Amino acid sequence: MNVFCIPICLVLSFFALSNIDCDAKITSCLCKPYFASIKVSSANLRLGPGREYKVKIKYTMKGIPVLINAKYDHWRRIVDPDGTEGWLHKNQLSTKRHVMTIKNDVFLMSGTKEKAKVLAKISKNVTMDLKEIRGNWCKVSCKYNNKKFSGWVKKSDIFGTFNDELGKCK
Repeated sequence: MNVFCIPICLVLSFFALSNIDCDAKITSCLCKPYFASIKVSSANLRLGPGREYKVKIKYTMKGIPVLINAKYDHWRRIVDPDGTEGWLHKNQLSTKRHVMTIKNDVFLMSGTKEKAKVLAKISKNVTMDLKEIRGNWCKVSCKYNNKKFSGWVKKSDIFGTFNDELGKCK
């Protein structure tokens, strides 16, 4: 009985491997998650790692922070601030750190103390350059309502940092 089982198993495994889908490729390409940002004003988020995959979303704004959690060849699997996942070509990404507000009325403060001055009240989906992380606070700069601001926001109000992350950002 084992004599017949081996050839059948080999044939079945050949067909199974020849139909490897995108998810099977991913498991061998997982990487330590890291943040990056979209560096072009027009980027196509695809269903899989290649131009042959359909476009899921077209981003039309530079600086959107993304979490990269897998690599395949020149492609990176990302998660955007809304939680949407897909694949971007690495040429559409930058290592420059940005963050994005994830709620309305985010206070941009002059410092990290409770008595710090409120510099601006920022709406949802505003991108900011990330400069430094101290505890639960992030130093950022942004252009908002045609004015330039630099100050501190709470980590809980933004997407683009890890909970345990500290230090200066490039």
